[in-house]
Amino acid sequence: MTRLAFGLDRQQIRRFLVGMLGLTCLVLAISLPRIPATAQITQAIVQEILDKGEVYVQDEKATLEQVAAFNEVIVTKDESRTALLFSNLAAGRLAPNSSVTVGQCVEVQQGQLVASGPVNGCLGGFVADVQGTIYVMDADDGGKFQVLEGDVEVNKAGGGEAVNVQQGQQVAIENGQLGAVEKISFEEFVKILKGALFEGFTVPLPNQDKLLDICQDLRQEALGGTEGEIIGNVLGVPQCPTELGIRVRPPIRLPF
Repeated sequence: MTRLAFGLDRQQIRRFLVGMLGLTCLVLAISLPRIPATAQITQAIVQEILDKGEVYVQDEKATLEQVAAFNEVIVTKDESRTALLFSNLAAGRLAPNSSVTVGQCVEVQQGQLVASGPVNGCLGGFVADVQGTIYVMDADDGGKFQVLEGDVEVNKAGGGEAVNVQQGQQVAIENGQLGAVEKISFEEFVKILKGALFEGFTVPLPNQDKLLDICQDLRQEALGGTEGEIIGNVLGVPQCPTELGIRVRPPIRLPF
C-alpha cells in the first residue's frame, strides 16, 4: 500500500478530508443566521380600535395592544373597526361586521379585510398566495378578492390551477368556483380608498401611499387621458383622495 504524507494512505486522506468538510458545514450551519423561506403568521396585535369600539377577540372585548393568538377569532360589530399588526410585520384592517381567524392563512368568515404585506388569505374555500400585496378579501355576496396593488395567485384550497389576479383586478367566488377575472372600476377603487377600510385610521398600511398614484393612473385611464379632465369634472367623475386615513400632526402648543 502506498503511503503519502504523514504516513497516511489515499483512503485515510480521503476520509480525513470528508470529515473536515462535514465539520465545516456543521459550524457554518450553527453560526449563520437562519432565515425562513416564508415568515408565518402566529399572532396579531390590535393596533387601533375605531368608532364604537366593539371589537372582540374570542368573544371578549379587545383592548389596544391586545394579542390575538394563533387560531383565535377577531370580530368587529356594527359601526366598529380595527387595525391589526401580524407577527410577520404585515398589517390588516377589518371593516364593521367582520370576523377573521388568525393563522398562516388569515381566514375571513364575514365582512371585509384589507391586507398589506405577506398575508396569505383564505376565503370561501380559496387561498390567496401573496408576497407583498395590498388586497381586499370581501366575504359578502359569495366572496371576492380585489387587488389594489401588486398581484396575487388565487387557488382552490387543497390544490388546482391558480388564477393570477393583478393590480386593479378582482375575481368573485360564484357557486363554489372562481369567476372570470375582471377590472375594478375606477369608481369602485375610489370607493374603497374613501371607505371603511381606510377612512380615519392613523397607522398607515405598508406601502399604502402607492395607492394614491395607482388611483390617479386609473382616473386618467377612465377619462381617456389628461384632455378628459375638464369633461370628467363636468360629469362628476370622482376625484382620488389626496391622502389616506388621518395624518398625525404634533399638537399646537400655545404660549401660555
